[in-house]
Amino acid sequence: MREAFFEQSIINLQNLVAYATDTDTNEIIYMTQPAATLYGFKDVQETYGRKCYQLIQGMDTVCPFCTNSKLIPDKPYHWQHYNEKLQTWFDITDILVTFEGKSCRLEIARDITDQKVRFDRVSSRLTVEETLVDCIQTLSSEADVNAAVDRFLEIIGHFYTADRAYIFEYEKNYIKNTFEWCAPDILHQMKVLQEIPIEYVREWNYKFELDGEFFITSLDKDLEIDTPEYRILKDQGIESLAVAPLRKNGKIIGFLGVDNPRESTDDLTLLRSVCSFVLEEMERRRLIRDLELSSYTDFLTGLQNRNSYIKMLDKLSGQTLQSLGVIYIDINGMKKINDSNGHEYGDRVIKKVADTLKLRVGPEAYRVGGDEFTVLCVDIEEQEFRALTEKLVRDFNKNKEYDVSIGHTWKEGNISADEEILKADDLMYAEKQRYYHAVLQGDRRARAGIATELLEDIADRRFEVYYQPQICLKTGRIIGAEALVRKWNKRGNLVLPDHFIPQYERERVIRHLDLYVLQTVCADLQKWKRQGIETHISSNFSRVTLMASDIVMKIKQICQEYGVPAENITIEVTENISKLEPHQLLELMEQLIGEGFSVSLDDFGSKYSNLSILTTLDFNEIKFDKSLVDKLSSDVKSRIVMKNTMQICHELPKTRSLAEGIETVEQLDLLHQYHCEYGQGYYFARPMGSEAFFELIRKEQILGASVLTQQYCREADYE
Repeated sequence: MREAFFEQSIINLQNLVAYATDTDTNEIIYMTQPAATLYGFKDVQETYGRKCYQLIQGMDTVCPFCTNSKLIPDKPYHWQHYNEKLQTWFDITDILVTFEGKSCRLEIARDITDQKVRFDRVSSRLTVEETLVDCIQTLSSEADVNAAVDRFLEIIGHFYTADRAYIFEYEKNYIKNTFEWCAPDILHQMKVLQEIPIEYVREWNYKFELDGEFFITSLDKDLEIDTPEYRILKDQGIESLAVAPLRKNGKIIGFLGVDNPRESTDDLTLLRSVCSFVLEEMERRRLIRDLELSSYTDFLTGLQNRNSYIKMLDKLSGQTLQSLGVIYIDINGMKKINDSNGHEYGDRVIKKVADTLKLRVGPEAYRVGGDEFTVLCVDIEEQEFRALTEKLVRDFNKNKEYDVSIGHTWKEGNISADEEILKADDLMYAEKQRYYHAVLQGDRRARAGIATELLEDIADRRFEVYYQPQICLKTGRIIGAEALVRKWNKRGNLVLPDHFIPQYERERVIRHLDLYVLQTVCADLQKWKRQGIETHISSNFSRVTLMASDIVMKIKQICQEYGVPAENITIEVTENISKLEPHQLLELMEQLIGEGFSVSLDDFGSKYSNLSILTTLDFNEIKFDKSLVDKLSSDVKSRIVMKNTMQICHELPKTRSLAEGIETVEQLDLLHQYHCEYGQGYYFARPMGSEAFFELIRKEQILGASVLTQQYCREADYE
């Protein structure tokens, strides 16, 4: 009783808003007195048993933003939300707890409305450079073009503290509002601003040609009252506006504008600067639209094409299917066929595969890629589907010009077409691996291809693993290395990975090389350990390699074979790993980390990084790409991006930061300022052979101090 009294007193004094709900029924089972008072109740007992979405949010049904499905035991979930009922912003922490055998959501909320208002004021005064970077990243990183442009307009609207930001496009003799963002309490206008005669903006076009962007400071002062232009703007409650033209090949095709801007009205640089990026996204949207409206037939084969395939998938997603059979087919070694016999011959091979499919399945077959085909059999009996696949296998086995790999799956009840297609694709890929192994074992039925060449090159020891030291930037000491593969061609010349890795990935044979590199790394670690030296090595793995269901077991077996602890190995992956199916990706990460391996997100910052991957996956290391480091000394935008993403990295739990491609002292000084923990690059050392790396770390351990001074790096030659 004493503890409960003082605990309740503390809660009341702190005005703590907290409540607990049953995750199954959404009924409130606990609430603090401050929370009850906030929602209009004198006694907390009156709140018990009520639906949380009704009492707290003022809704009739379960909230669309409910976090129940996102909660994990012992992992608090943090988010912010604007409560429409209370007109208040809250900073919220949700915790999944068990009470009397039931799963409950304990929610603790803090009023942050004042901070939000202050933050919005500060955000609207960001520099043009910072806002431009934000706009470009938003337009480039968001896969959904409509969502990207909507978010972009929101950034522009906030920068100018405007009521509305929008895009108009010209179409024949009309203009139409195609995108808009509105501030709170501002009515949307896009639906009514369609097919406006282009003559209404004749004067605007003249100003665009003469001055480019322009600013109407006062509707009543700058425009004639009896003009259509004035009436349209006045009806929308517009008193002032700023607009900039969108040009394509020198011709004005639309404009970007903001209504009633209150900040930065003396500088339209941002409005002018972003137009080219907006235009690029609009062109991308037009291209997508044109593709969707194009023919649904593949011109080469006569099968249904990818557009038709996507349309069918959309249709299936809205249906309740009794059963679904999926067949996924891939022509083995298609690039080798084209390289050896010419593309005309390769086209004939593709047509022959298509002819077989047309004969057996007709309109249910789709050509979904250059050498990939899919068959979707809706509501088919299992026996009929099995008979169909057997006939196809027999048909393809009869030919002597090419090989195909086939994956197939059938399911009834509770069907997800996407999941079944993914399964069939995985099975096809597994079949392709058996094909490669058949080549390796000398099975004459398997035709030669790039996999054969790769396996032969591995057997002939044409690949060599180099090591580039990784440095603790605080101490200058070596903490490990990244394993980098090089290839010796038949003329004895060294070939860099850019010339062979992409090809192996395209042909999906990279797994053999990835595992060979890991095996070599483990053999070296074993040898060094016998000589009293232990260190840590990062090894790169392609997304294609990580797709295999047995990959974690394979990695573990190789390490165990050489007695290398998992803690000594980091698996480096790139951002395109996010293209894996979500549950498969999460399971892969959990397995790797569960076995004791570290996982590094490589090439972060190359091109346009997808920050959302950091919100869904827990990486042990974020590795900043050389392309970002290269520009640190000369480009303010790169410094802004590096500084802020490095801060994100620091705030992520148990995540270290490493910058690659460090070549100058200026870059190193900036990375020190941003508190980057580790680094690698020519400033310290070039990639080197295993013996050279071993001697380097042995020397450092003997001296007990860093040996990678700048002078040392200039004199050493590790190539």
